[in-house]
Amino acid sequence: MKKHLPSIASILAGVIPIVILIVYFDVPRKLIIGYGILSWIIGVGLFKMPVYHLVVVKFLHGRLSNKWLGITQGLVSAFSELGSALIFFHFVLTDLSLPQLIGFGLAAGAVESVILPFIGNPFTGTPLEKHTADMEQKMSLNLSMQWMGVLERLIAMVIHIASRGLIYVSMITFSLLPGIIAVVTFAAVDGRGYYALQEKWAFDNIKVLKKFYLFLAIIALLQSVSFLFFSYKYLHLLKF
Repeated sequence: MKKHLPSIASILAGVIPIVILIVYFDVPRKLIIGYGILSWIIGVGLFKMPVYHLVVVKFLHGRLSNKWLGITQGLVSAFSELGSALIFFHFVLTDLSLPQLIGFGLAAGAVESVILPFIGNPFTGTPLEKHTADMEQKMSLNLSMQWMGVLERLIAMVIHIASRGLIYVSMITFSLLPGIIAVVTFAAVDGRGYYALQEKWAFDNIKVLKKFYLFLAIIALLQSVSFLFFSYKYLHLLKF
């Protein structure tokens, strides 16, 4: 039972915030469980993964350095996931309150938090398959590492919420700066992660993992402060 606690905590980390938003902030279930998750599915399943496998893996690997591959994959992730969110903001969810906007962003982080304990190696069939599999196996034997994974999911949820919030603010204010901050910081997270895997960072080493998560936390803080700043600046455009 003890070994399953991190997976249970990861699932609860995704479910509990959704319940709170629905019950106490009257955020419609359709917005989170429907539109929010659908946006994530489209961004990852229809945009990011096909581009990754057909362009990054088949064409760019072997042609670009690890640094530029990381930058490229980071931008692919940012434009795919945040681009999908922008499509929903523009055509479907044109008038959101702040709790609703948070719920939409939370959906992406929540669905990842819930499904990750059940999926296999996401890099199967790619040049990163072996190293990722080795790291997953070693980390699965260390309970402390698994709890660190729960922390990573919580930080990722903040990043998903803040980045999508910045995209929404950018759209309703016709200001490029919030959108640029969202794309650059989101790309930095996924790009650094991809670079780290290519460089075969020892993520089974707690010191390496702490440094990487510190980077994620700094990005999450930067995004959150930016989102709160622009939300306050354009307070008259956001409903509560």
